[in-house]
Amino acid sequence: MITTKFQFATEEYKTAETRKKELRAHMKERRAQNENRDVKELLQIENLFRVFDEMQGAGTCLTVFVYLSYSSESPTDRLIETLIEGGYTVCCPRVEKDRLLAVEFGEDFTLSDYGIREPVGEPFQGKIDVSITPFLAVDEKGNRLGYGGGYYDRFFTENPDVLRIAYGYDFQVVKEVPSEPWDKKMQYVVTDKRIVKIDSEQKKI
Repeated sequence: MITTKFQFATEEYKTAETRKKELRAHMKERRAQNENRDVKELLQIENLFRVFDEMQGAGTCLTVFVYLSYSSESPTDRLIETLIEGGYTVCCPRVEKDRLLAVEFGEDFTLSDYGIREPVGEPFQGKIDVSITPFLAVDEKGNRLGYGGGYYDRFFTENPDVLRIAYGYDFQVVKEVPSEPWDKKMQYVVTDKRIVKIDSEQKKI
């Protein structure tokens, strides 16, 4: 009993950064074991468009910022294709120094130092309406765990009016994600099984 209490106290007093590091390692391993990705991908796209349908008829006038999926992340190639076919403007991220830039999707790409595809071209100068945001873990309060670089947090600070949608698999939704004052909360969580609208009522769709 004493040992159990000691372990609980040790866990409780870990720093947020230590807990984030441990959660990142766990979720990377869990995501690598993910199965039935094709089925889940279609369900994710369907749920995302349900969110768009709620946006007061905004429809295809939206400019959507979509990550280019890498490794075991939720795939976005089919989503991007669907958006473009529907007449949406699609931008994707490119890292320059410590900033995340939005560049309109095209046929030309380069690879970052991490092997991630990045679009070639000038940064988009218009208004970004929605960000389809990758994550390792997220909770139903909107706390998001990324890879630790802070790129999206800085992007959201520079673009405060962007609707922030966390887009991933349902098993990535956890009870609690450690958060710090500079972390930007998501406004929606979209997975293959649910939509969570982050507000005072914690509405689930």
